[in-house]
Amino acid sequence: MAQEQMTPQQQNAMARYNLLTTGISMTKRLQPVIGQLGSQLRIPLQRMGVMTGVMLQFSIPVTIADFDSLSLLAPFNIAQNVTYTDFAGVNRTRTNGFQLWAAQSFKQGDALGSIGMGAGAGTSNAPVMNYDTNILSIPGKDGAGEIYFSLYVPMAYDPSSDLTGAVLTQTNVGEHYITIDLPASLSGADKYKFPYGPATNVTVNGGVTVEAFQHYIQPQAMNASFLPLIDLSTIYGFEGGYQTTANIAANQSTFVNFPNNRAILSTLIQYQNGNGFTPNGTDLSGITLLANSNTNFREYTPRMLREIQRNLVNSDMPDGTYYIGSRRQPILTQLYANVQAKMDILSAAANSKLIAQYEVQYASGAPLPGI
Repeated sequence: MAQEQMTPQQQNAMARYNLLTTGISMTKRLQPVIGQLGSQLRIPLQRMGVMTGVMLQFSIPVTIADFDSLSLLAPFNIAQNVTYTDFAGVNRTRTNGFQLWAAQSFKQGDALGSIGMGAGAGTSNAPVMNYDTNILSIPGKDGAGEIYFSLYVPMAYDPSSDLTGAVLTQTNVGEHYITIDLPASLSGADKYKFPYGPATNVTVNGGVTVEAFQHYIQPQAMNASFLPLIDLSTIYGFEGGYQTTANIAANQSTFVNFPNNRAILSTLIQYQNGNGFTPNGTDLSGITLLANSNTNFREYTPRMLREIQRNLVNSDMPDGTYYIGSRRQPILTQLYANVQAKMDILSAAANSKLIAQYEVQYASGAPLPGI
C-alpha cells in the first residue's frame, strides 16, 4: 500500500515541531545606534537563522527645567514610528511606540513592567517603587536624569510555540532593518506626540541611544524537515498609526476602516480629543464593530471595554485607549466588502482624531530568501 502523502499543513506542523525542539535559541547583541531628536534611526539586522523578534532598549540622558507634566503615553510615545522592513521591502510592522507596547501588553496579559507614570512628578523620578531604575524610568522633576524604556518588535506570533511570521534570514544577499522616527522635541501640547507638557524645558544630552537584541533560532539543517514553510511565508506584525480626522464632531458617529485582505487578531483605537485624552471615556457613547455597514458583531461602551482591558492586563491603560481582541477567531477582512469600527462621539475639540492599530497576519507572496 502506498504511503499517504502529508498535506502542506502537516508538513509545516512537523517542521515547526522539529525546529522548536532541535533548533538552538540564540540572541545577538547588535551595535548601539545613536541619533538626535527629529531624525530617523536605522538599525541594520543580521542575516542568521530564523528570526523571531527584536528587543529595542532606549536610553536618553536629559536635563529638565520648569517641569510641567507627563503624557500618560510616555515614555513609549518617544518612538513616534517603529518599522521593520524585510528582505522583500515589506513593512511587516509599522506603528507608533505606545500602540506597539500596549497591544503586546494585552497579548501577554500583563502591562509589561509598567508602573504608573507621573507617580512622583515634581518630587522624584517617575515611576516610583521601581527597583531596577534603568529598565523603565522617565524623570518627573527638575534636574539631570535619564529616560529608559524598551520595545519588542515581534516577527513570530509566539516564539515558544507558534512560528507564524518568523523570518528566514539565512541568506547571503539582501538586507532587513528597523527604523525609528524620533520627535523634534520632547515637550509640547500634543500628548500623543510628546512625553512632556509644553511648559517643560527638556534638553537631551548626547542623543538617543538604542541597543537592539536580535532573537533567532538556528536550525539543525536548512531543509524542509526543519523549516516550516507556511509559517515562514506568512507575515505577522502590527500596522498602526492610522489617523482618522474627517467627520469627527459632537453627537455623531465616525467610522474607522479596517485594512483589506488581512486576518485581524486585535484592534487598538485611541480617541484623542483635541490635544489630550478624556478620563473614563466620557467623550464617547459607544464603539461598534460592523461588517458591510449593516451587521453589528461587537457592541461596546467605553466603560465596558475599559473593564475588559483591566481584566486582561491587571492595570488601567491610559485614557482614550480601546482594545478589541479577536485572536481566538480572527476577523478575516477578505470575507467582507467592508469592516469598520463605528465610534459614537459625544464631544470633540478642535484637531481631534482617531488613531488605529491592527495586529495582522497575511500571506507574503514573496519567495523566501536563501531558498
